[in-house]
Order: sequence, then C-alpha cells, then structure tokens
Amino acid sequence: MLTLFLTAALTNAHATIQAQAPEQPALKEPQEPESLEELEYRFLEAYDYDAIIDLPKLPPSRGADQAALQWLHSAAALPAPISPFAPGSPEQGEAAALIEFLNSETASVESGLDKLSLRLSGSQLVLWRFGRANIRSEKWSPATRRRWEDRLLDESSHTIIRGFAARHALCWALAENDENRFADLKNGRIGEDMPAIFGLFQKTFASLGGPLTALRLWSPSLEDISDEGAPGPTIWLCPDPDLTPLSKDMSWIIPILNFSLEDSPEALWKAIAEDLLKSPALADYKVFFAPRQRDLDLLGMALFPALIELDQDGNIERIQMGDACPMKPLY
Repeated sequence: MLTLFLTAALTNAHATIQAQAPEQPALKEPQEPESLEELEYRFLEAYDYDAIIDLPKLPPSRGADQAALQWLHSAAALPAPISPFAPGSPEQGEAAALIEFLNSETASVESGLDKLSLRLSGSQLVLWRFGRANIRSEKWSPATRRRWEDRLLDESSHTIIRGFAARHALCWALAENDENRFADLKNGRIGEDMPAIFGLFQKTFASLGGPLTALRLWSPSLEDISDEGAPGPTIWLCPDPDLTPLSKDMSWIIPILNFSLEDSPEALWKAIAEDLLKSPALADYKVFFAPRQRDLDLLGMALFPALIELDQDGNIERIQMGDACPMKPLY
C-alpha cells in the first residue's frame, strides 16, 4: 500500500503536514555501535518505508541485543517468525507464547490478546503484521479489530508501532464514520502524543457530507473541469499507476504529488501527467488529475489509496483511506 504520510512523520508532534512523500531515511550502517533502542528505531523507520535493513553484527558482549534484533528482523521479513532466544529465557517464553497465539483458532484470538507479553519490539511487530493480515482477509470482527488496535496502542509499545496502530484505528474510524471511536482516540493519551495525525483526520472527518468541489480536477486531455463537479459515484484516489481501481466503473483521480509544483506553471505538472498517461494501466479507466496540494490538504487526504463514495447529490458519503481502503490481491 502506498502511504504518503508515513507513521514516523505523523507521530512527530512537530511534524509539518504536506502532501509530498518524505525522503526515505538513510540506510547506511553507523560508524559506532548504536544502542538497541536506536537500532530498533532505525529498523522500524525503514520498515515503514517498505525497506528491510540488514542486521548489524554486534560484539559478543551484546548477545541479548543481537537476539532481540534477530527477532525483530524475523518479525518483519518472514511469513512466520522464528525465535532466536535461548531455551528457558523470558524472551523465549514471550516468543513461544506469541507463536502459539498465531496458530490459535479465531474464536480464541480476542480473549488471548490481553494475555500476551509484548515487551519486545519484535513481538509487537509480529502482532501488528498478524492482525493486519487477518483484517485484510476479513477474518476478524470489528470488535476484535478494535481490541487488537488498543493492545498495540498501549504506552509500552514502541513509538513507531504505536503510530502504526493509531493510523490504522483512525482510518477505520473514518471508514465507519465512527465519531465516538475518533473521540475516544483523540481524548486519550495518543491524542496528546500524536497531534499531527489527529489534525489530519479532523479535516477528513469534517469533509464527510460535504461536496468534493474543493478538489480541482483536470481531464485526460489536461483541461480544467473543476466547474463540472466531481465524477462519481465512486472515486479511486491514488497517485500510483500500479495500484489500479477495484472496478473499471470507478473514476480514477490521480494526485500529482510534488509540493514544489504548487505555485509553478501548469506546464510543469502537465508534463508529469502526460508521462503517467503513457502507462498501459491507465488505458481502461476514467482518469482525472488533481495537481493542487492545497486541495488535498483541505480535505485531509494524505493516505493512499483512498476509496470515496458520493451520494446522489454528489456529497461525500464515505471515505475508506489508507489501512481501511479495500485492495486488490497482490498475487
């Protein structure tokens, strides 16, 4: 999934929201050995950008840290995690219980969530991936989904994984137009810790029930059609030509995500649009372009893809954005 406001930025209280993908963090190995906390943060930050960093080789005196990093790497890279911990150790007990939980029946998952020990960042990442997969495949009920989110939102969770869970919970609260869930999340501790992401979703919630006219559009012939109203009733908002709409009946709005073009001549963004139109993937769809970042900002649209449903009057009825957006199977 293309996520353009990534968790590391959204969980930063001082982050500036802008509709432009941030640069991927440098993945060079440090000159001096870092602490476990620093190594885990760097690893998870890269993971948020769909990158897996090779593990550093730590000195023998740091065997416990090496095992913790191996567990984290296993959680990120393997279909099923493999414990690297010594038999009888507390870490092995935590890993074994979690692996057993992954193989449990769906009916026992909800009751087992609260019993898990999640002291290790690798264990939290295992649970994140496991829950996300089950939610994508619609195996879990909304109640189980919220309980899983709340488990990872615990203050003991790693900052970045907690950010994953906050983003997920807010995407689903928006998709279900669940104002009570949004208020509970905002009024809790994470609302204080992550003001940037709540400011974003505040805008998106506010756009429900209103028109999509704030989003100025251009046709495939690159003519301004903003006065004609939004194409509907179902809109796929996604800048990635590889993530095509779920149906050919959907209108595909492609944002031109380049903040430097905001006040530039139209010819610059139109050149980007013309290159995109050469993609064979676009040929079978009704395509439109949204080149103005401020329009996206006003609607709080920052996580892609997003599926927008309009009512008979052309007002926004539902937004399924980011983690809550339905997706085609990758394979």
